[in-house]
Amino acid sequence: MPDTPIVTSDSFGWSGMRLSGWEGVSPQEAHEPVLAEHLIVIHMTPQPVQVFERADGYRGEGVARPGDINVFSAGDLSVCRWESELSFLRLDLSPSLTNRVAEELELPGGGGAVDFGRHIRLNDERVMQVARWLYEDLRAGGPGGSLYAESMIRMLSVHMLQRYGAVSARTDNQPLRLARTQVDGALQYIHAFLDRELSLDAIAAAAHVSASHLVRLFKQATGLAPHQYVVRERIRRARDLLLAGRPVQDVAASLGFSDQSHLNRHFKRIVGVTPGEFVRQCR
Repeated sequence: MPDTPIVTSDSFGWSGMRLSGWEGVSPQEAHEPVLAEHLIVIHMTPQPVQVFERADGYRGEGVARPGDINVFSAGDLSVCRWESELSFLRLDLSPSLTNRVAEELELPGGGGAVDFGRHIRLNDERVMQVARWLYEDLRAGGPGGSLYAESMIRMLSVHMLQRYGAVSARTDNQPLRLARTQVDGALQYIHAFLDRELSLDAIAAAAHVSASHLVRLFKQATGLAPHQYVVRERIRRARDLLLAGRPVQDVAASLGFSDQSHLNRHFKRIVGVTPGEFVRQCR
């Protein structure tokens, strides 16, 4: 197989992170003297692979197994050499994003440069799960949209900060909660622009909170993550439009779904039947 990624997020307009998936990369040495961004590498080769790795403060040889995770901070040296074909996911996380998230979360030291240190062959199910969700969305053509991706990227950033960052989590026991007026601002914005591509930053601005706070606290207020709430409300509106006689294809286009099959999938998951079946049952 060619030594190029089988899929990347480059054309999907993601902000703050680039994800690339690589399969069967031939034996070689990857050398980056100064990483421009924080780097997370998740080994995906089905069988164990002998690797030699070097980073600032680390030098060693070992066996990489499926699910092993390496983390390097921006500015670090990163060297990896492998002796047989290697498959992996690569996540390049923007320092400007992680620094901003640390500041938004009001973490001690927030506003300064974040350092995640160097970690070789970690096992972290949360990092693995978020990466898997994003990768599956890419492979499917990005049906979740930018709001979904931004939510996942910020979720990953918060987790990385709290578990590996030089910045610590808040020590007080009083959770930050959205005021009722802030919740109303976010909800009013979502309902006003259900037919458009909604971004996490725009919803957060309407709520007068940071995007990271919105991701963490929106579920406390509504019981759903922002992207889940948006999908649910679009399906609710789709039901009304279908009952008013609008064709399924037109409904999908008017509510921001990528195509009719995208609407069908979410409609059946939430309502229990396809849009066509729903219309027939209601006649």
